[in-house]
Amino acid sequence: MNTVTFETANIAKLHHMEYETMPEVVVSAPGIVRLLGEHTTDADGLVLAFPFNRRVTIAFSSRHDSSIRFFAADLNERKRTNLSNLKFKREDRWANYIKAEIASIAERNTVRGFNITISGDVPQGLGLGSATALQCAAAWAVCLVSGHEPVAENIARSIVETDKAYFERSSKSADYLATLAAKASSFSYIDALKGTAESIPSVLRDVQLILTDSRVPRPPLDSELRQRSNDCATGLSIMVGSGSRRLRDYTIDELDEFMGIMPERVRRHCAFIVDEAQRVREAREAALHADMASFAKAMNKSQAGLRNNYEISCPEIDWLVKRALEIDGIMASRMIGKGFGGCTLTLAQAGAAEEYRSRLEEYERIFGFKPSALEISVGTGMIAE
Repeated sequence: MNTVTFETANIAKLHHMEYETMPEVVVSAPGIVRLLGEHTTDADGLVLAFPFNRRVTIAFSSRHDSSIRFFAADLNERKRTNLSNLKFKREDRWANYIKAEIASIAERNTVRGFNITISGDVPQGLGLGSATALQCAAAWAVCLVSGHEPVAENIARSIVETDKAYFERSSKSADYLATLAAKASSFSYIDALKGTAESIPSVLRDVQLILTDSRVPRPPLDSELRQRSNDCATGLSIMVGSGSRRLRDYTIDELDEFMGIMPERVRRHCAFIVDEAQRVREAREAALHADMASFAKAMNKSQAGLRNNYEISCPEIDWLVKRALEIDGIMASRMIGKGFGGCTLTLAQAGAAEEYRSRLEEYERIFGFKPSALEISVGTGMIAE
């Protein structure tokens, strides 16, 4: 785990310039692309994700008093508090994620104050895990400065507890395992029910990966996503009664037996979860057998499900996906993130990316938004120095 990278070396210099002391701990966490299954975690589903080559890095050094000072190098923004005042404050924004983890460890250990520096280049607001990376990096760093050995599953469970106590929100270990358990050049197969992560080989080594930000202004999503989650819970209760099966345990044929009993909207949303779980399983098998064609097929079917059944796509995303798949050498294209905008991930063979980028000019003429395309690659997991 002790690896010196450009990120850790750079933030050490920034930390020293700010506080005139070198950091004792530097932790770097990756941004995450959830290829399949992102919307199934509330239903105890399955997720296939990978770390990409954008990261958030945090540096800690101890102080001799109880003061805590924060420096966000990219924003040139500074905040301060102390160990007796670690409560959530809306105006503290990014610093709340770090305060939450310090508050958690301060309840169990005697700690002093800290000087803290953060820096990162994970695109924000696109569902690529920028906030999760900060929270995971902070939790990992706090674990190290308190003298404990970080274990991904334990930290994930701890963050879930912190979310409930500090932010008054519910979350699952699966929300963090994709980041905490990520491995270099690998996919993570996340089981939200069991709270486990399995590393499997990536099949994207010889593929160009293009993230395209649609730039679509998105409405507040919480109520829409909550409705779909509630619909899935309603559908499950109709099918299972008091049993213990989850939607992922059903087939579409079994779901269709309840047609006429289950409201159509509920059936569609449940159908997405049922199908998506199977697609994640198929993608896992395809990755294990280096079957790129089957893997791409699962991604494209997932996008169709997001559009037709879960109903969280939008015309702009649909256009980007459709036009991408018309190009020879484009294998798959799918929305990434919570939905109703955001970005797409497109898998392109050599030579196809240039034509894809040229079509983005037409997108701007039609929709009035100037998209941005970023080429990424599969990255590595947590790094600590």
